[in-house]
Order: sequence, then C-alpha cells, then structure tokens
Amino acid sequence: MGFLDDLKRQADAAKAAQQTDTGALDRNAQLTDAACRTAGAYFGTLAQQLNVLRPRSKVAFRLDRKHVFEGLQLGDFRADARRKTLRGADVFGAVALRWKLASGTRLSLTKNFLPDIEQLESRLRRSGAQVHTEAVRNPDTAKLLEMRYELVADFKAAINITPEHDVGRVRFELINLDGFETVTVEFPAFEVGTARMDELARWVMGEPHGFLKDGQALRRVEA
Repeated sequence: MGFLDDLKRQADAAKAAQQTDTGALDRNAQLTDAACRTAGAYFGTLAQQLNVLRPRSKVAFRLDRKHVFEGLQLGDFRADARRKTLRGADVFGAVALRWKLASGTRLSLTKNFLPDIEQLESRLRRSGAQVHTEAVRNPDTAKLLEMRYELVADFKAAINITPEHDVGRVRFELINLDGFETVTVEFPAFEVGTARMDELARWVMGEPHGFLKDGQALRRVEA
C-alpha cells in the first residue's frame, strides 16, 4: 500500500467517525428539542388555567422576623419560548414560565445592623419586588446609620428551562417556588415528559410533588 493510499484510509476512517459523532449529536438534539416542545406546550396550557383559577400560595415568604407573607395571590402567568439555530437547524433556545405572587401590602422597613441589611437585601433581590432604597448617613462622618426600604410586597417567581442539545439534557432553574430561593436541577431529555411536568405543576400549586426525584446536579441557594 502506497503512502497516498494510507492517507486515504485514514481520511475515510476520520470521516466515518465524524459522521457517527454528528449522528449522535443530532439524536441528542432531537430528544432535547422534543422535551422543550413538551414543556413549552404544557406551560402554555398551565398558564391559561392558573390565570383563571388564581390560586393562593401555600408557601411562606419571609423578608425578616416581622414580615412573613402567606397566602399570596398567584397570577399573571406567562409562558415564553425562545428559538436559536444549531448546526443549521431551528431549535429551542429556552422555555420559561413566569408569574407574580401578590399581597398588595406597602412596607417601610429600616435596618441598622449590617447582617440584617445584607440578609434583607439578598431576599429583596431574589423576590423581584420593586424597592426604593435610601441610605441614611451621619452628616459629619458619612458613616452609615441605617438603610430604609419602601416597597409593595408583590414578588415574582419563574421556571427557566435551558436545553443542552449536544448532550441530551435539560436544566431547570426554579425561582421562589419554596420561599426566596433558587433551585437548579438537570434531567436527561427523555425523562422530561407530561408526567414530569405534572409533578412540576403540583409544586407550583404548593402540592406534594416528586419533581426532583432522580434529578441530577441538584442545588439549592437560599436568599
């Protein structure tokens, strides 16, 4: 066998491997896109029903020791899906469900102890509430005396789904479903079907659920 023939053999082997790799990537992408399609359709229908039912939250949302909100009104559910291009194909880039948790309560809060300030501000950032903040300082030394916060205690929650097409996985980011915290978890795309989404809907409603069962890379971050 000549040198050129040997190069041709190596090139043919490399081409076959590339085709195999591309085929596996395409199969993973199809499974992942199917999972996103299922989730997007589910969110669209769920949002319609919950905007009619307007359920009350069964979760306590705690800003500090004195201000704990229960029975918040869930509403303004909105489903959203974004697209992107992957290897020339139109696929899902993200799927989301967002909603509000309303109390309508106006609050004026004052904190003058640094750990209390840091904890409250962390929870306010996570809450999604619109807050007016004022720092009160000593006019002579500019030393911080206290922080004042004005807000309406209407909060936001969301579920963000990010597909990882090449590896056939789906990542969920769940914001403020169990109080002021963010939960992230991943599933193989083939596990994201109607049954899994039903468990997620139960969680949104504050019902017992098994959504996180068999989830991978689970992480909780409290505000």
